Amino acid sequence: MTSNLITLQNKSTTRQVKNSLAGKLGIHEFMVLKTGGVPLFHYSEDGSRRLDELLSGFLSAISSFATEFGERSVQSLSFEGSELLYEQVEQDCIFVFLSTTGAPKKVLRAVLKELGRKFIQKYSNKMVGGVFVEEDFLGFKEIVETALAYYERILATTSNLSPFVIPKINPKAMQAAKSEGFLDELHREFGNLGTNVLDSINGEKPVYVIRDNLGIEEEEISEVIEYLAIWGILTVSKMCPYIKDDDSRFDAYLDIIGLPRKDYQLLRRAKSLCNGERYIVEISDKLGVTSERLYDVLDKLGNEVKWNLVQVVDISHR
Repeated sequence: MTSNLITLQNKSTTRQVKNSLAGKLGIHEFMVLKTGGVPLFHYSEDGSRRLDELLSGFLSAISSFATEFGERSVQSLSFEGSELLYEQVEQDCIFVFLSTTGAPKKVLRAVLKELGRKFIQKYSNKMVGGVFVEEDFLGFKEIVETALAYYERILATTSNLSPFVIPKINPKAMQAAKSEGFLDELHREFGNLGTNVLDSINGEKPVYVIRDNLGIEEEEISEVIEYLAIWGILTVSKMCPYIKDDDSRFDAYLDIIGLPRKDYQLLRRAKSLCNGERYIVEISDKLGVTSERLYDVLDKLGNEVKWNLVQVVDISHR
């Protein structure tokens, strides 16, 4: 379901937020409160509590919109320079991020859901009754700091990936994610695009090939890869080509497949660099050609080129 966006023009909310937590995620503050407005937990790196001020004016509007249109129909409030993202979950709790305008909202919603799950899991026994004291939930601070640092590292890694990496789904992590409603969330955020990308990941095809096969833009597939990484269901590996150092056999093979002269010349220059240790992007930079050009030539050689996969980072555990 596409979330609605409410733009509020109140000039008192246009002050710039101090860029302390932001990073790639763009998060400034995180807050948990009951739907009636009772605060349970608040976190910001510098101790500021701008969320208190904002929510006091807009909480009733959020709740009424959620009730009228369905709890998933209104998920964000946009201000000048910042945004509120919120999720209302079980036991009448609302989880809120104050983030920088332009932050990756699909990713942030996934992080918000995960923090909400962790909070409910840790404090479900404290959610009964009618008296709530913030001091009872202070222990959640360490969980928030650990989680945000982890997701920040993941996003910093995935946002800088080239198309010449191979994503691979972790079956065990995928099964766990499915039990948490992952497939519904993926479709809600990306529609058929998300499902198509997920179905195309087989641990063998690079993002470059998946992108071209699906006929989508690199930015679109990057968003889905980031989202899958945040859910903790895949690993990503760099492609390092390896060509055996057997000149006579190799030259004979090139004669058989009949490479164009320009491709042949590029391949001769690249051959000594293709030792299974250098990333294809590194090799193409040394040769002064695009990675796409080099990959297309190497791909023509079929099984004569072996691909050593060097894991960028293990992002299969949350």
